[in-house]
Amino acid sequence: MDGWIVTAAFFTEDGDDDEEFGHIICVGAVADPAEVVRMTIAECGAKAAMLNCPIEEEQLRRLGVKPGELLIVHDDEISPTISRARRH
Repeated sequence: MDGWIVTAAFFTEDGDDDEEFGHIICVGAVADPAEVVRMTIAECGAKAAMLNCPIEEEQLRRLGVKPGELLIVHDDEISPTISRARRH
């Protein structure tokens, strides 16, 4: 079973004409890297996605991901990203 780690980027607009940016990291048990990126974009409603690296079969099993499945392993609810540059 082949698998890939993918990061997806998205943004939402709030009522103040401001955009909030975020990211989601997914693991997909799919042999074709282009397909796992398409699946991630469709699943998360992302604007873009980047293929990070392959993931070993044993790691997929430990996560409980079956062939053809996609699992979100990290999102902004767990660890928010900074939405804009900050000056100190």
